[in-house]
Amino acid sequence: MKVAIYLRVSTIDQATKGNTNRDGFSIPAQREACRRKAENLKATVIREYVDRGESARSAARPALQRLLSDLCEKKHFDYVIVHKIDRLARNLHDDVMICLAIKKSGAQLVSVTENIDETASGQLLHGIMASIAEFYSRNLAAEALKGATEKAKQGGTPFQAPIGYSNVTERINQREIRTVITDAECAPLVSWAHERYATGDYSERRLWEELTKRGLRSRLRYRSGAKTISLSCLDRMLSNRYYLGYVTYRGVEYKGKHQPLVTPAIFAAVQAVRANHRAGVNMGHIHFHFLSRLLICERCQRHLCFAIAKHRYPYFFYMNRRDTGCKQPYIPVDLIEKKITNTLSRLKFSEGDRQQLTTEISKELSDEIDRGRIEIHRQKRRLERLQIEKENLLQAYYNKVIEPKLMKNEQKRITKEMESAQIVVLEADKRLLVINGRKDKALELAQGLNIAKAYLKANPVIKRHFCQALFSNIAIDDRPTDASPCKKYWWIKDHQISLKINWHNPINIHHITETILALCLERE
Repeated sequence: MKVAIYLRVSTIDQATKGNTNRDGFSIPAQREACRRKAENLKATVIREYVDRGESARSAARPALQRLLSDLCEKKHFDYVIVHKIDRLARNLHDDVMICLAIKKSGAQLVSVTENIDETASGQLLHGIMASIAEFYSRNLAAEALKGATEKAKQGGTPFQAPIGYSNVTERINQREIRTVITDAECAPLVSWAHERYATGDYSERRLWEELTKRGLRSRLRYRSGAKTISLSCLDRMLSNRYYLGYVTYRGVEYKGKHQPLVTPAIFAAVQAVRANHRAGVNMGHIHFHFLSRLLICERCQRHLCFAIAKHRYPYFFYMNRRDTGCKQPYIPVDLIEKKITNTLSRLKFSEGDRQQLTTEISKELSDEIDRGRIEIHRQKRRLERLQIEKENLLQAYYNKVIEPKLMKNEQKRITKEMESAQIVVLEADKRLLVINGRKDKALELAQGLNIAKAYLKANPVIKRHFCQALFSNIAIDDRPTDASPCKKYWWIKDHQISLKINWHNPINIHHITETILALCLERE
């Protein structure tokens, strides 16, 4: 008599909890009971199928599928023994299909704790126990859903928290309380990612590369170790309102009790940048101008597009003017830039604005220095941790615990991460030197700020920062003196451009602070 036994536990915790081996307590207990049953049947166990951490609500379990495959291949078993019917299935349909496969192979299903033989009463008991197993599973799911929904209503997190947080279990007054705390390693990187992306200077790929270099990795999992986050994971992270302090469960949003990692202002700026990127701005187009998406036609209130004629003559135009009937002609870029510079030259800051700007810059520089020192400290801790990993890896290799191929792959990974950490430390050190060397220059510029002069000296990226800090958009109306502005050399004709600037009121001092710092701390 040949016997196959099937063992299963629903979660990884059951498979490992309370024991140092990989099977915990439940699987060895099931194995012993099944083997005793095989001895009573005077049969020999020739194969064992074990699913560690697999739910019985679905038949898509690796070990179970191997068992069914072996049965289909006519590998002869006289009995298939399980500890209980619910170890095999918690679904009536799956139970019927599995039992049919067992009978078709010529084997007999045996339960250690239930008398489910081939008699009428045995089959009746089998059906009853399978129905009870399905009811238990469905009822448990309903109760769990009810509890999870109530937890979300009270601000808890009824699911695994995203990167930057850790799910922890605490004991308070003999009660087990499951809460969420910030991850000391990942939380600062998550906040840093939102702050940098909100500036508009980073694409998602560039931000992903910077985060990878700084060591942001996914959560350590049982089936796969911690890995570099993917671009799709980064995209979800930038749009996840959980970092803002909200919990979304089953389509409903609740105010969470966890600590937010992102301020509402930064989160809103991140969403605005994401929307702009989706609209095609800063996505690597051949022609891009720093005034793109900031200029609108005063006649039809639609955005103007940028193009270059004959690779020499840059201009703005309204793409669908034929469809809308707008008469706005093509407008040369030089005329717009001169008009903006003349307008900015008349802009004067009050003494209160200058004082506030100086205070903001001093505070921002101090915060930047603190962030740089924290980053250096974090990367040094990362280097220490990687060095320990390297030593443990060598020890495991010498003890013949791991194979040479795995040893080689892990060595490459650790070496690459150590190089990245060293690069980040060097960049942070260089950044601190730049800040300390140009601090006085930034404060001096804030005290005697001449917007037009600073604007002319800036590169296109910083010019865009200036424009975004000072106004939301510019409405342009071109009144050419020439009656036929669209003739062959229209770009050298004399145009009368009128600008209607929609200024930020009050002026965004914080945004101007960032712009001045970008101008002063720009690397040579």
